[in-house]
Amino acid sequence: MRRTMRLLPLAAALALAACTAKDAATDTAATDTAAGAANEVTITATDYAFESPAEIPAGLTSFTMIVNGKEIHHASLIKLEDGKTFDDLMNGFRTMSPEAQLPGWMIPAGGPNAAAPGTTTALTMVLEPGNYAIVCFVPDASGVPHFAHGMAKPLTVTPNPDANMSEPQADITVTLSDYKFDFSQPLTPGKHTLKLVTAPGQPHEFTFFQLSPGRTAADIPAYVEGGMQGPPPAMALGGVAGVAEGRASYYTVDLAPGEYAIVCFLPDAKDGKPHFVHGMIEQIRIG
Repeated sequence: MRRTMRLLPLAAALALAACTAKDAATDTAATDTAAGAANEVTITATDYAFESPAEIPAGLTSFTMIVNGKEIHHASLIKLEDGKTFDDLMNGFRTMSPEAQLPGWMIPAGGPNAAAPGTTTALTMVLEPGNYAIVCFVPDASGVPHFAHGMAKPLTVTPNPDANMSEPQADITVTLSDYKFDFSQPLTPGKHTLKLVTAPGQPHEFTFFQLSPGRTAADIPAYVEGGMQGPPPAMALGGVAGVAEGRASYYTVDLAPGEYAIVCFLPDAKDGKPHFVHGMIEQIRIG
């Protein structure tokens, strides 16, 4: 079943951009695979453009996103179905109201989630052939989403008869459902590969944060809703952007002891409230 998400709340929720790379206590890297090599794709995100290939083969793909410039970015993949094109997507963005839900032919397909300037994050997934777009929904200081500045790019995933469709091994599975994060086992200090998969239901995202000293997970949405005044309570470390059910992604992270938070900011299909209002927010102490 196709599910939808809205544009504006997702963009507003990702605007935690004041931390720098030297503040990070974690390091993310592309996932190693046991069954064969993945396609390696680098996306360089700047203010406001993506530098990345226009065409890649289908199959297991490891995306590495390098965040340059002064603002936070993510690389949200949207799969275009029903014969739709990148131009159709951009025309749809121009004509849709900020609160409108994405039409059924725009399928949230994941991608590297928000990371702070000067950092690198990675995500591995199996890509099906088709037309996609790489989009940054994060807003600038005036609230204008980055794609309105041109930060969107078409991506063609070509059929590949030799594609490696085997997925990586993960030591922890995280199921994103309505409305919680279910871990197969607790996170601990050290390197982990997380399998992130959305259960049947609405699209969800896994936005991973390192909390600043003395701050809590609840401070993150409060900071966003309060106009992002003053020092941010956390630093965005990546994860998976909005993704529909049945699409697994693999996120490798090396965790130092500390306080972390996971948040889903996507709006609910029923009442339009962010999923964290329905309980999809969690604070985790590591070590």
